[in-house]
Amino acid sequence: MSASFIQPTELLLLLEERLLNPPVDLRHLSAEEQFEIIQPRVASGSLVTPVELLERLKKSKASGKPLRVKFGIDPTGPDIHIGHAVSLINLRLFQRMGHQIVLVIGDFTAQIGDPSGRSDERPALTLDDVRHNMATYEAQAARIVDLGSSTIERHYNSEWMTRLTMQHWADLLRKIPVSSLLQRDDFRQRLAGGHGLSMAELEYALYMAYDSVILNPDIELGGIDQFLNLHMCRQMMVASGKIPEVVVAFDLIPGTTGERDSNMRLVKMSKSRGNYIAVTAEPADMYGKVMSIPDEVMWTWYRSLTEAPAQYINELEAATRSGQVHPRDAKQLLARVVVATFNRFSATAIEAAERDFKSKFGSEAALAPESAVPFYANPDQSILNLLSSISGRSKAEVRRLCEQRGIWLLKDGEAEYSSLEASWLGAPGSNLRGAMVRIGKRHYYRAGS
Repeated sequence: MSASFIQPTELLLLLEERLLNPPVDLRHLSAEEQFEIIQPRVASGSLVTPVELLERLKKSKASGKPLRVKFGIDPTGPDIHIGHAVSLINLRLFQRMGHQIVLVIGDFTAQIGDPSGRSDERPALTLDDVRHNMATYEAQAARIVDLGSSTIERHYNSEWMTRLTMQHWADLLRKIPVSSLLQRDDFRQRLAGGHGLSMAELEYALYMAYDSVILNPDIELGGIDQFLNLHMCRQMMVASGKIPEVVVAFDLIPGTTGERDSNMRLVKMSKSRGNYIAVTAEPADMYGKVMSIPDEVMWTWYRSLTEAPAQYINELEAATRSGQVHPRDAKQLLARVVVATFNRFSATAIEAAERDFKSKFGSEAALAPESAVPFYANPDQSILNLLSSISGRSKAEVRRLCEQRGIWLLKDGEAEYSSLEASWLGAPGSNLRGAMVRIGKRHYYRAGS
């Protein structure tokens, strides 16, 4: 059924049913149907050979042999956010289509660090650092992709990189033009700015590409920021006499704030900017953060984080812009889907998150939400130290929030919150006994009496 024939209210219900109850098995789809699901999700200009992808899907369907779909993760940190998870969401699609997933944990390459988009060198990681990060990465990735499935093939690239001989490496390097590395904008900008560039960083893309030489994938997935590295995978496969993989890259999603850079482009989600949602965030926090994003960010997230068909998203966006659908309703559906995606589609998690949000902001808004975090109003601590302790914020940040009227109190049977005066911060914590404290828009704390 074409989305253009569906009434806006019906479209929301249809999308909710489809997105919260996605079919587990997509192996019955034809090659053309698989392509029509994948292609609209791909970043503009990143699908190197779309015709080749369709031909490989057709060949796989005709032979009954699944495609080898590679995805590499460098565990350079212990946590991933939902922006990192876009490729994993698409990897899950290929998995449900019946293809062979080839997961590469870059325990060797993580010790170098991907230089893509960097203005300086990454701090070097030890093998112990990498091993610690690997454990958390896999646990978080398992929220999205079924890592226990027999269709998953897991590798660590130290398996072959530590056995690589200099003779073999030199033979490969002779076939790779240095111009393909030195023409990279990020490298040129670092050198022009007087920043260092190590030989290990220069060769990072080659090390990553060697994974593809060893594993011989049909397709590789990654973010658009990895496109030059992924293109090197194709080059090195050709240099090794292999059929090059098809690169399928995805857009980086904008952060939660809708901030724009000097070129008026939406700033990508990143931990350094604090505009992210962690994969491991509590469902209520995740739901609330999705509901707080600007409307323009919502549509990019729909396209990258959900399995909604492009035609349905376009129809919903048009209905929202015309006033037929309230932006809150469209965003509420997105929030439900995001919570579902990273909580194994648990209806209980979705309902609890939505109930918590409504208790704070919706028509059922309560002055004292059930999810408020209890704390002891210690008389031996100042209010400043106490608020810093319970919120995990620095004292300077608490003071700044207070000055900006970002901390509110509800006590002594009052019917509404009043702002906390900065002059109170030095008072004993016992002054908060029996009070509700709201820090920012979403964080509530309840002091014992």
